[in-house]
Amino acid sequence: MRSITSTSPRVRRLALASALSATLAAASVTGIGVASAATAHPAATAHPTAKTAVVVKERNRTHFGKILVTERGAALYYMPSGSCTGQCLAIWPRLVMPKGKTKPRGANCLGTKTFGNHRLQVTYRGHRLYTFADDSGTSVTGNNLEGFKVAKVVRSC
Repeated sequence: MRSITSTSPRVRRLALASALSATLAAASVTGIGVASAATAHPAATAHPTAKTAVVVKERNRTHFGKILVTERGAALYYMPSGSCTGQCLAIWPRLVMPKGKTKPRGANCLGTKTFGNHRLQVTYRGHRLYTFADDSGTSVTGNNLEGFKVAKVVRSC
């Protein structure tokens, strides 16, 4: 039997077309299908939630009821009017989205606002969220300090 490489270009094209046809037919018989066979690898498919990240949780805290907390359990606060800038941020750090993520998850009414070089700060009901530097563990000691309020869970946005 002659090898395909020693045959004419036309014969090689026919052999290649025949092999491709057999592969596609086998994929069709096994139910894979041509489109899914080409995109069967998970990395090849687009994932609609790839830009989301869970950044808050809802937790009950004594004297406050259900509030928003970070993934690690630190209480979250907001300013009813204005925002914290400059030296204020040393005491009230922003809750920011992880790099590459754009949609916050973990509770209703979450969103983002841009600051600095296109970084995204997490918002709740339109207010920017902050942690309090003097809180430790699950404490909630920043409520009503310097105009900040604890972010209590509200069902309607």
